[in-house]
Amino acid sequence: MRIYVAQMEVVPGNPEKNFSTMQKFIGEGVQASADLIVFPEMCVPGYLLSDLWEENSFVERCIQVNESVRELSKNVDILFGSVAKEEENGENGRSLLYNAAYYASKGNFKTLVDCQGIQKKFLPKTLLPSYREFEEPRYFSDLRKLAQTNGIPVSEILCPVEVNGVKLAITVCEDGWDSLYKIKPFEILQKKISSGDLMINISCSPYTQGKDKARDRVFGAHAKNANVPLLYVNAVGTQNNGKNIYAFEGDSSVYNAMGESIFSLPIFEEHGTLVNFENGKLSVSEEEAPRKTGIAEVHQALVYMIRKNLTRFSIRKIVIGASGGIDSAVSAVLYAEAIGSENVFLVNMPTRFNSNTTRNAAKDLADNLGCPYMVAPIEEVADALRASLAKDSFVRNDTQMIVEGIHYENLQARLRSAAFLATVASVVGAGFTCNGNKSEVTVGYCTLYGDTSGVMCALGDLWKTQVYELAREINSQKVVIPQASIDIPASAELSDAQNVDEGKGDPIIYPYHDRLFAFWMERWQRNSIADSEALLEKGISEYCKELGVDEAFFRSKFQSKEEILSDMKRWWSRYKGIALAKRIQMPPILSVSRRAFGFDYREAQLG
Repeated sequence: MRIYVAQMEVVPGNPEKNFSTMQKFIGEGVQASADLIVFPEMCVPGYLLSDLWEENSFVERCIQVNESVRELSKNVDILFGSVAKEEENGENGRSLLYNAAYYASKGNFKTLVDCQGIQKKFLPKTLLPSYREFEEPRYFSDLRKLAQTNGIPVSEILCPVEVNGVKLAITVCEDGWDSLYKIKPFEILQKKISSGDLMINISCSPYTQGKDKARDRVFGAHAKNANVPLLYVNAVGTQNNGKNIYAFEGDSSVYNAMGESIFSLPIFEEHGTLVNFENGKLSVSEEEAPRKTGIAEVHQALVYMIRKNLTRFSIRKIVIGASGGIDSAVSAVLYAEAIGSENVFLVNMPTRFNSNTTRNAAKDLADNLGCPYMVAPIEEVADALRASLAKDSFVRNDTQMIVEGIHYENLQARLRSAAFLATVASVVGAGFTCNGNKSEVTVGYCTLYGDTSGVMCALGDLWKTQVYELAREINSQKVVIPQASIDIPASAELSDAQNVDEGKGDPIIYPYHDRLFAFWMERWQRNSIADSEALLEKGISEYCKELGVDEAFFRSKFQSKEEILSDMKRWWSRYKGIALAKRIQMPPILSVSRRAFGFDYREAQLG
């Protein structure tokens, strides 16, 4: 059997465009004399669509495209993922839908469920994820529910499909990540196949850093346990849920019967390749492309998401506040790589609090990248607004409008983003960015309607220490980011207390606070301040070891246990207080970690 793997870009909410892409790959597969072409999960409708699934006309469009794909199967078999719809409604009164696999052959859909009088021309996904960004049970039923409704064990209703004497054990995405589920599709299927058969998993699985190692471990184990090779086919592209933007990296993989990955398709790239299945073995003649790892892979993912999403939003230019600091410098590089430096407009907005060091760094960055650059001082406007408010007063309240201290700092931040950058963007026909990082977002070290504004937040899922790591990776081949931006202390430069030339900067202690914040928000079993306090009770050495912080560095920053606890409580209070109010109003975050703020990390305002 010759199998053509179609690692296609899936465009969410556009079944007609996705069908055109499928037609292209089907043509390639036929030309390669393939017997079977395999597409990803939900390749017709897209995956992250939220309540668009409640729009009946959209579902009907997808069903029509399913039929169009079926008509293309007269000369080649086609396995693909899409939505399936029953005639009756579900328990919520809406259409009864499935995330399903279809197998089209000789112009017809094969029956993929045939048990005790229950027949379906599609195979419903067995396991529906409802954690992190996933919420499939809100929209779909599954094979477990179908079995339960008809009083049939899942172990009987889930069966492989036979094609020319070969049994294909088909699963859909989460069906492979079954370790925490009572029902395990791969264990059921491996009892119904033998040497000479094949397992295929179709997925639309979002990228997270390091996921390839976890996937190789999980799917490699499935292949080894069944002693049968496995083909994993994933989508590429970007999709979002309104608050988080995800990349789908592809990385479709071929596993032999010993569980070894013998070939992977390129990441973040549409690609088709021919896989030969003969005598129970998979083989690929194509040479595997080298892939990036670590922060270089994250770099690639971010640029990919920026490029794809600006195109989707019809934004061709971007305006960035270039402060001379590390966040704006890294953001500028990412956007310049994504859409071209000529389309990235850098604006430096100084006041008397901005040092020559950062001003020069901002200009040097623009020169290194070749971006349009402008200096737009904001102090005159800030002072005019302050003077104007000082003349004003309320009726029935004697509060004086004295804009000093933190009020003046926030005024500067809001002028820079919501006024200057937004207006410049309007004039040049561009969007503008939010340069905030995950550390600042965690504890609200940002100004609402100021630096939290923008069309999307490129660094919002990177801790500050990761931003520095990314800067060093960017400069590893050629110095693009000025060294001054890397060397100076991180600072908002909104007052004399934040003078970078005097070594003054943000109150967040890097890298310690990054690791503390990650301990609170990234662990699968969520930790609270009580957990960090209990950990500290075990001693500073154990505390630092668990967080991954250098003990000598940590001891140089804190002189007593009371000081540590006081600092911890301060940041916890912000994390669960004012920062939460700011987070829920953040722009969409490019998500690359195992837990990102937004719709991945769901929060409610409680107090």
